[in-house]
Amino acid sequence: MKRAILLISLGLLVLIVLGLLAAIRSNSDVQVLSQAQFVAMVQSNSLAKVRVYYPPKPGQVEGIPVMLSEVRGTFYKTDAASQTLREQAVPKELPFIARVNLTPDLAARVMAVGTNVTVVTPNPVVQKVSNWFRRYN
Repeated sequence: MKRAILLISLGLLVLIVLGLLAAIRSNSDVQVLSQAQFVAMVQSNSLAKVRVYYPPKPGQVEGIPVMLSEVRGTFYKTDAASQTLREQAVPKELPFIARVNLTPDLAARVMAVGTNVTVVTPNPVVQKVSNWFRRYN
C-alpha cells in the first residue's frame, strides 16, 4: 500500500516538473515589443489575438512617469513585402508581450481589431493574496 502511494506521488511529481518545463520552454520564443513596435503593429492591423491586462501599473517611458498596461497576444508574421506568411493556408502567428502607455486613442484602435480582444482584470481576492506574498518576500 505504501509503495503504491509512493509510486503515484512520484509519478505526479514527474508530471508537474514536465509541465513546468514545457511552460518555460514555450515562453522562450515570446517577442517583447516596445511602445513604437506595438503602435506599428496596431496601425498595420497585424495583431491576431490581444489580451489587455488592467489596471495599468506605474512605469516610466524616457524618464516620464506613466501608467503602463501589459498587453499579450499574437501577431501575424510577415515577410519583407508585408505579406502575411502562411503555413498550410493558415496565417503564422507569433506570441508577444508589450508594456505600453495605452492612450484612449490607442485603446480604441486595439479594440477595433475585432472579436479577438480580451480585457483581463485581476480577481480582487487573488490580488490581495498576491500583495500579501509580496509584502513578506
